[in-house]
Amino acid sequence: MIYAIPTRDFQVANHFSRSPNVVIFDDEHHTHQLIQLVETPSQCGKKKQWVEILNAYQVDAVVVRSIGKKMLKRLFDMQMKVLVSPAKAQVQHLDFNTLEEVKSIEYGREPRKQSSCCGSKKSAKPSMLLNPASTSFGAIKRISK
Repeated sequence: MIYAIPTRDFQVANHFSRSPNVVIFDDEHHTHQLIQLVETPSQCGKKKQWVEILNAYQVDAVVVRSIGKKMLKRLFDMQMKVLVSPAKAQVQHLDFNTLEEVKSIEYGREPRKQSSCCGSKKSAKPSMLLNPASTSFGAIKRISK
């Protein structure tokens, strides 16, 4: 099985998509590869990198500490097995057979704030003040002093 592990200083990173590195571990061949993620102006860029890495390395499972609901749903949609790591676990000491599997989207965290990145499209409402066809305000016919 091929595992992807988010890392920071050779420990499993506390947040999946905010990790600076990914370790790809192939337990069949007993090999690992450290991949440094490229910093991007938004978290969307890192999430896209994650998906590209998971596909490119044909990853079967990911190891997480904390993950957002949207990313967790994306992993489930990709038929990815998601395992939970203990806190401050060293990557080289992980025993994949003892890690608990995430079965529910409820494990994921709610986003702190709603953003319009990562494909979520918010409908932009035009300002009522700039919209002359707005029916909320009557037309001003005359301004008196």
